[in-house]
Amino acid sequence: MIDRRQPRALLRLVLERVAGPGVVLALAAGCSFVLDPERLDDVPRCRYDDDCPPADDPRYTLVCTVSEDFEDQELDFPRICSPRPAVSCNPREYPFDSPFATRYREATALDERYADPCSSTPGVQGCGPGDQGCAPGLSPHEISHRCDDLDPDTPPAVATDPLVTGQDVLDQLCRSVYCHIAFACETEDFRCVPCELGAPLGRGGCGDLYFTGVRSTVYQSADALIDECGGPEMDPEDAYLGPVGGDDIDIHE
Repeated sequence: MIDRRQPRALLRLVLERVAGPGVVLALAAGCSFVLDPERLDDVPRCRYDDDCPPADDPRYTLVCTVSEDFEDQELDFPRICSPRPAVSCNPREYPFDSPFATRYREATALDERYADPCSSTPGVQGCGPGDQGCAPGLSPHEISHRCDDLDPDTPPAVATDPLVTGQDVLDQLCRSVYCHIAFACETEDFRCVPCELGAPLGRGGCGDLYFTGVRSTVYQSADALIDECGGPEMDPEDAYLGPVGGDDIDIHE
């Protein structure tokens, strides 16, 4: 579930595979994971990133962090090794004929697919209400103000726009690799990150792209992401990516 009242999707990551048995990290703002080292003595301490051991889960890297509450006391407060997502969502870093790079090329070749539909279809899911309000069953989202349903298990609906061409493919790779709907591709450095509610798509924001009121077929549902999770050892090249349109062939069939 994505709690739409919070600035960040709520995830709890069990780090028996990352930082040691029995350690649980909470996802904090700024895409960092912060623990209380006074309470969790089995958490690795550090002064620099190089002091941190490799993460047991290859989808993460351990970095040396300190809570924002102690920024003025960094020299005195023990730093800890905290996990951050490490998977690339840059199609250029994958083989040319990989499913991910192939699907991204297919999507970005269809300019009309990402045209802004809202001037001609206001009120549909992902668009603003327009003069007549939202379509039946929809209402303005409390953060995006776009017409949307009230399902808390789905990210906010966002209409297509040329500025986010191919973003559905990028985000779906991250969701599939991390087995959760609350991950996205941040395109400044092309890394998968826990998504942030209210941030723009492509900048780590939570959201599903909608084409004239219809959700992109590239995405999986939240339940499918969990049920079909490949786990820590899954190769990102094997991430599930649905077809870019109704007539396309699913590359996973």
